[in-house]
Amino acid sequence: MGILIALLPWEPVLVWVAGRFDLARSRHEEQKSFSPQVALADRLRISYEQVAARPQDFVGKPVAWCVDHPDAGEHAYLEGRPSQLLAFSNWRALPTTGGRGGHCVKMLAVVEPSGSLRYIGTP
Repeated sequence: MGILIALLPWEPVLVWVAGRFDLARSRHEEQKSFSPQVALADRLRISYEQVAARPQDFVGKPVAWCVDHPDAGEHAYLEGRPSQLLAFSNWRALPTTGGRGGHCVKMLAVVEPSGSLRYIGTP
């Protein structure tokens, strides 16, 4: 009984640590699941300009670009260039980058037939 009382103040800390471990483990599994696509995107090196000019040539191909998504809205753009807007079909899934000092975050996406992108994850 005395041990339980001694551990009681540590319960929130232990719960927090367990939660962080769970989060890290699930994040690692997520990254592992799409790492082949990241490797392919890195190998293909498809640029924004290529997709903008001829999206039909890159349908189904992965891209790994540094993306700014400063708020929870639909607006996202390529690495600090608001003139190069990116359209994501699933933009609600995008993580916001506003809380990170406005810096872009590398994001994995797949080019869709419409020329928009489908967000996969953050490698």
